[in-house]
Amino acid sequence: MSLYRKGNHTASGLAVIAVVAGATLLSSGCSGDSTPEAAAATSTTQAGDAMEPVDDFVLDGTWSGRRERISNTDGYRAGNATLTITDTQGLTFTARMSWSSSNGVETDRLVGAMTSGGAMFAGADYEGTYSFSAVDADTLDYCYTESDEGYRTSCGRLKRS
Repeated sequence: MSLYRKGNHTASGLAVIAVVAGATLLSSGCSGDSTPEAAAATSTTQAGDAMEPVDDFVLDGTWSGRRERISNTDGYRAGNATLTITDTQGLTFTARMSWSSSNGVETDRLVGAMTSGGAMFAGADYEGTYSFSAVDADTLDYCYTESDEGYRTSCGRLKRS
């Protein structure tokens, strides 16, 4: 739904948004209880439902899979990607990410950190940033973003090999 004005439809579009927002609040357990305890209980439940940590997650190893990429200069590409963890210390890690490109296989070094339990990861190389999410003990979803002159984003699913 667009919020841009088209004739006299702006008011009706906003009314639909208000109805949807109200229904969402009611279905998510908003009971009108505005105490801090009620807010914390609702917040905890929603956060817990959104992302559960993978118990005893171990990042070590080599992870491989398919990726898709879009670039403002080169357009769409798909291919393989491999994340090789080279060292871990506490919640931090160093790694190499390799991927197929029109120039053959390319590799960058990266550093990263993860939350306790491995539910969320972040990483960076000299050009961009990574976000990772543990799907299960042997599967990672990831996305990578560069914001330089040839900006690009790629995402993929990697399985431990």
